[in-house]
Amino acid sequence: MTGSMTRVVGVALVLSALWFLGSLAAVHACKCVVPGSPTEELEKFDAVFAGTVISVQHSFDPNATPYKPGDRTTVGFDVSTVWKGIVHERTYITTPPTGGSCGFAFSEGEPYIVYASGSASGDAGHQASICSRTAHLQEAQSDLEALGEGRAPQVETGGPEPEQPEGSLAAGAWVGLLATAVVVLGSGGILAYASRRR
Repeated sequence: MTGSMTRVVGVALVLSALWFLGSLAAVHACKCVVPGSPTEELEKFDAVFAGTVISVQHSFDPNATPYKPGDRTTVGFDVSTVWKGIVHERTYITTPPTGGSCGFAFSEGEPYIVYASGSASGDAGHQASICSRTAHLQEAQSDLEALGEGRAPQVETGGPEPEQPEGSLAAGAWVGLLATAVVVLGSGGILAYASRRR
């Protein structure tokens, strides 16, 4: 194999690896319809409640990409008020991993009003996203006024509890690392073989 042919093969392998890794990291942009009024959204969603975040757990490494379609963040709440749905005193909901996938960034220790729909993961829980009136409680005065007094939550725990500890490496990230290693080792092997043939 000539030197120019070796370079062509090496470039092709690198481009293939970049395309593969790029396809793993591809995330569909979140597209939302502007939310309606608080009473309209109350009708639309399965559960509406207010509570303080007590835990934020990820099924993926939040400092690494790519994310898999099934990745999610599980958020625990101490619920204070319920306006709709079967909501427990200690409730766990899910949200997609990033704003790009419509995920809502909840902060531990902060109070929120949450408009949640049935969970997409089929675990009988609820899911919240940025495509709703979900907001920090300080920014939800119009919601609180429109929704009224509400009721107390059920005295038990409900919803999908966290599956994996925060910071565990997602399977997609492992696939990406493995693909990179294979390409690097394969390229090195081809170049070493080509240099021996000269």
